[in-house]
Amino acid sequence: MWTPDTRLSRRKALALLPNLWTLAANGSPADLYPTAEHWLDDRAQPFSLERLRDRYAIVTMAYGACRRVCSTSLRVMERIQGAVDSRGLQMNFVVFGLDPAEDTPRDWADLRALRKLDRSNWQFLTGDAHAVSDMASRLGVRYWRYGEHVMHDFRIVLVTPDGRALRAMTSFDEDPASLLPG
Repeated sequence: MWTPDTRLSRRKALALLPNLWTLAANGSPADLYPTAEHWLDDRAQPFSLERLRDRYAIVTMAYGACRRVCSTSLRVMERIQGAVDSRGLQMNFVVFGLDPAEDTPRDWADLRALRKLDRSNWQFLTGDAHAVSDMASRLGVRYWRYGEHVMHDFRIVLVTPDGRALRAMTSFDEDPASLLPG
């Protein structure tokens, strides 16, 4: 018999499924910072993911032309940055582009300037199709083309200093502070 409490419990359990799926698909927590992948930052300079090690990171994937999920993800990440600042933490914030053809370094530079995200702990990265697909798999982000657009999950991931996904937000209305380490 369904009761409101049962539905709430099932809803919470369903929210955990993407985390369990990622762990099951990879067999163990995967290193999110493989050295063989090639990324460019928003200045069109090569960016080694090794630079992200030794510090927690808040990571998401976005599509630069997206005006719904991606802009919401960035707003949530900005709120997380505020919580990080209020706790005196040092963390990286990384946005991986989902569409190598549309999410160019120049596009990310324009978005960074428009959103006033000029802090050095924020990275906007563009990779080739293989790097994007591999990162999406590692983060548990599903994406697909719908006409000219790239559709995708809302997912913001806390990554440990050694490159493992620790936990994720899968809904924009979750408390951003719940993603912080500690």
